[in-house]
Amino acid sequence: MTGKLGNSARWWWLAGAVVLAVGVLLPFVWDHAGADLKVYRLGGSAILDDPSTLYGARLQDISMPFTYPLFGGLVMIPAALLPWPIAYSASIAASLVALVAIWRLSLRWSAARWLPTSPRLAVLVALVAASLLLEPVRETLSYGQINLVLCAIILYDVLDAKHPRRGIWIGIAAGIKLTPLVFFGLLLVTRQWKALLHASVAFIGTVAIGFVIAPRTALDYWTHLVSDTGRIGGLAYSGNQSWNGFLIRVTGDLEGGGRVWQLVVVATVLAGLYLTRLLWLRGERLASVSVCGLIGLLCSPVSWSHHWVWILPLGISLVGVVHGRWRIILGAGWFGLFMLAPIWWPPRRGNQELNWTFLQHLAGNAYAWLSLAACVFLAVATRRTVEPARQETALVTGR
Repeated sequence: MTGKLGNSARWWWLAGAVVLAVGVLLPFVWDHAGADLKVYRLGGSAILDDPSTLYGARLQDISMPFTYPLFGGLVMIPAALLPWPIAYSASIAASLVALVAIWRLSLRWSAARWLPTSPRLAVLVALVAASLLLEPVRETLSYGQINLVLCAIILYDVLDAKHPRRGIWIGIAAGIKLTPLVFFGLLLVTRQWKALLHASVAFIGTVAIGFVIAPRTALDYWTHLVSDTGRIGGLAYSGNQSWNGFLIRVTGDLEGGGRVWQLVVVATVLAGLYLTRLLWLRGERLASVSVCGLIGLLCSPVSWSHHWVWILPLGISLVGVVHGRWRIILGAGWFGLFMLAPIWWPPRRGNQELNWTFLQHLAGNAYAWLSLAACVFLAVATRRTVEPARQETALVTGR
């Protein structure tokens, strides 16, 4: 008993040390002051005042417009009603809760089998605190973004096979921010027909709500604004870690990757969904959903670095499929690189990215390269994974 108490105390001391270290370091990498949350509040205010102004409204100090569907503006109304300090604090609190949920879900479905069995809470505290230093996580928090919340919702909806309305949360998430539509592909290739139906109905419902609120504005969004990447920001900026951003930086064509980009997107979707299905059938469910998230990140015209919170469950998947000292080496390498964020090392802004050298391209497009390496590694490392039991498969697929 004394030995167990001593071991528990050591883990709690370690957790406390990690929390203290993160508390010291985080202010030095907290680069923003809720800029995206201010745009969210702008969208919520427009819905309350005059929904027809949703996509034309601007803030005095921020040029970026609201770019989400009308349903996304509706969801942001509470943020618009709260005083700014409370709204920003609530945004950070919601992201922290989501971060804990991501870790709990991810550990349950992948790496929990190699973590210390006691005390799990101390280990969880240390892991959650350390992950605040990951560049996509800390950027999401400082911007006031919703990436962590959406990631947690999708992980719950895909991985929790027992709740009866699986898919609804994916549809709602896609109605707020379109990128979760990629997870419809996961449901399709894994033949989860009931969940796909739920997701589709939920998404269509969010679109219908937008047309009820402001028919003309909704029509303009879905027929024109949804494809207008000029409203999102400079596509060549190194923070855009999509294939489109990479091709723009390589070719110097500021209009986008064009036909080459379209071909790369098709190849990425086909190969990515094949790997998604393969990992799912091998029982690597967390890896499957994480790879599907990568498809959306790579294929979207714009994937800012803070969108890349999917590297967290993906990294846990990677660590979960190796053994012994390789877990420490792989985990330290993967998460260490996303803490250091080499994408910010080369010169940036003002289209300086168009003049990068070969080595600068390697660093400046690091997220894309790391994601490809992770996919190849998972495909090879899980080849001998035993497929899940028939009973579990039947529960998830409904067959």
